Amino acid sequence: MFRFRLAVVIAVSFGFVLFLGIVLYWGSNQVVLYFQRSQTAYETFDHYEQLSQEAYRHFKQRMDRLITGSPIAETGIQSSKRSLYEAMDTLRNTAIKSSADGDPAEDWRDKPAELERVAHFTAFLEASEYRFDEVERLRQQGKLDLAMQALSKFSEEEIDGKFQPLIDTAINAEREKAGKAKEELESLVSRLRWIAILAAMAAAVFSLASGILLFRGVRKPIEALMKGTDEIASGDLTYRIALDTGDEFGYLASHFNKMAQELGFQQEKLREGRILLEKKVAERTLELHQLNEELKRMDVARCEFLADISHELRTPITVIRGEAEVTLRERGLNAEGYKDTLQRIVELSMQLGKYVNDLLFLARSETENFQFEWDRLDLVELVAGAVEDFQVMAQEKSISVSLNAPAEPVWVRGDKQRLRQVLFILGDNACRYSKPGGHIAVELWTDGQEASFSLSDQGIGIPAQDLERIFDRRFRSKNALSLRDDGTGLGLSMVKPILKAHGGRITVTSAENSGSVFTVTLPLISAEQDEFFI
Repeated sequence: MFRFRLAVVIAVSFGFVLFLGIVLYWGSNQVVLYFQRSQTAYETFDHYEQLSQEAYRHFKQRMDRLITGSPIAETGIQSSKRSLYEAMDTLRNTAIKSSADGDPAEDWRDKPAELERVAHFTAFLEASEYRFDEVERLRQQGKLDLAMQALSKFSEEEIDGKFQPLIDTAINAEREKAGKAKEELESLVSRLRWIAILAAMAAAVFSLASGILLFRGVRKPIEALMKGTDEIASGDLTYRIALDTGDEFGYLASHFNKMAQELGFQQEKLREGRILLEKKVAERTLELHQLNEELKRMDVARCEFLADISHELRTPITVIRGEAEVTLRERGLNAEGYKDTLQRIVELSMQLGKYVNDLLFLARSETENFQFEWDRLDLVELVAGAVEDFQVMAQEKSISVSLNAPAEPVWVRGDKQRLRQVLFILGDNACRYSKPGGHIAVELWTDGQEASFSLSDQGIGIPAQDLERIFDRRFRSKNALSLRDDGTGLGLSMVKPILKAHGGRITVTSAENSGSVFTVTLPLISAEQDEFFI
């Protein structure tokens, strides 16, 4: 329905435009026609003026030569004559062309008269040339009076009596035609102006009336559609346009509602997809974070691994060097002494080999990942051997080392190299941070199902605020940092994992500038374990 009304409005509007186009086209053709008539009249007028000027100039030259007898150049007369006949030919061609291109709507009944005038001008010019030639012959024959009389008679009768009126008549006729064409052109323009005004007024009235009718028909549907678009734009996809007009707007409203419903479905799917995507992104981010942390941990472990290796290899190498130096300095040492020294060097070398062959151990940070070689050990023998090594390290600073241990064996389940490593770490720290001339006391005892050994020194001690952190990797107390700068803070950090794997523990008491006491407790071997090892 709305399309039909709109088609009617468009058709009528197109009719107005077509009518105006036809009128303007016809008017422009008429304007061009009248303009051409005016131009032709003015051109013919100019040709007559040119003919008159050339004719009088030629007549004057001929008459001056006849009257005064002056020797006017023949070329000048011929030039003026040629110009005169050229003007005459131009006028003749214009008249002939106008006759051939005549407009049926125009009254061209004066064309024969114009052609006749042109013929009269042509005949007059030819006759004038003949008369001038006759006068010239009389003058050359010496009949000057007769020549002057004939020339005077020609000037009065022919030039003034015939030629000038003929020129004036032709000029006036062309002027009248130009004026008539101008009047007709002005009348046509006035008519066209009124036609355009009336057509424009009719078109305006029709446009206003049809616009009002169309606006009344589309205002409510458009308002409903605009409100629907506003609701949808604000995010309310549940809004539906209530428009049942049965026309194009109703069709548009129904499809708009379907679009809103489909958008709601799509939005819900997008929301679900976004939640799923965010979940996956979070999972991937967590995985990447974990991988990144693992890479960082591996890098830190690599650095710590190198530091741990350098730290752990230093103590056995120091003891081996000390044993060798002490043996070399001894005089008169018997074979049994050399054998004991070499035996300790072999054991220390084996421990170094274990460090080298078990490098991954130092790169791990979890106790359950450690690798141990479990065996039945005599803790008295292990501690006594370690004390002998301490004595080698303590000789450089004149530090004495004492051992108080039971005479009978104390059996525990453990890894000999790992427990010796714990003893080396404690002994190395005691030697490094003890004052020259000090004393290191090692004591071993049993208490129920546990065996304990302690190592006390008379060194710089540990500040109270640092006691809880001394087993952290790379931590060193302030007084240790100020005394020695070659430590790494790695030794004590490895003691706890080793003792934890053995089911043991370590405690420390210390007073700054007075010394420290480290106590290690290990479970004694049980009967079941004893039978297993037997």
